[in-house]
Amino acid sequence: MKKSAPSPRTAPTAAPARWNNALAATPDPHALRKRALILAAGRVFGDKGFHNTTLDDIASALSVTKPALYRYVQNKHEILYECHRMAVELAEEALEQARQLHADAPLQALRSFVALYIRKMTSELGTCVMLTEYYSMTAEHNERIQQRRRVIDRSLRDMVAQAVERGDIAPCDPKFAVFFIMGAINNINRWFSDQGPAAGPDIAETFADFALQSLKPTA
Repeated sequence: MKKSAPSPRTAPTAAPARWNNALAATPDPHALRKRALILAAGRVFGDKGFHNTTLDDIASALSVTKPALYRYVQNKHEILYECHRMAVELAEEALEQARQLHADAPLQALRSFVALYIRKMTSELGTCVMLTEYYSMTAEHNERIQQRRRVIDRSLRDMVAQAVERGDIAPCDPKFAVFFIMGAINNINRWFSDQGPAAGPDIAETFADFALQSLKPTA
């Protein structure tokens, strides 16, 4: 009897990448997976709102099970805290680099901080719009973040005050100057998109120029 030809096999459908391709073959897979969790959660928070987002939503975004998330975080409030902690770390890194680049030029150090921070924020945090969501954090988490932000704020005010003393800019209130600049930066995550027409480095340079232009130069 003639054997029938085997039926052609259909190619298997590719499964979603678990943990957004944060693979285990890394020096610290736990840290990498936790970072992938935080970034994915930040995007889901932005789409659905913090209070409307569940851990199931976050697990689905990562193509993992909800119990898998508990190896890294206890609840979504901890995730929100981690979003803010990552943002503060990026700001601290940018501030330190700006100081090293322009130790004797406070105004240029300020510009470098703005450019470096935006570059880091847009490349690593992407559309994590929850960075302005302070009131949903626990009181303890909020205080931890605010303590570190106050240190950054004082350093930036010192830069503005030093620029005034050197005659690089006209006298102004350093507090309001920093509020103005940081307010513009912190709002970027509300509208920035990796797929948008403007790339992060371009936005960084543009905002850095705006920051300097907002400080009235001396005659």
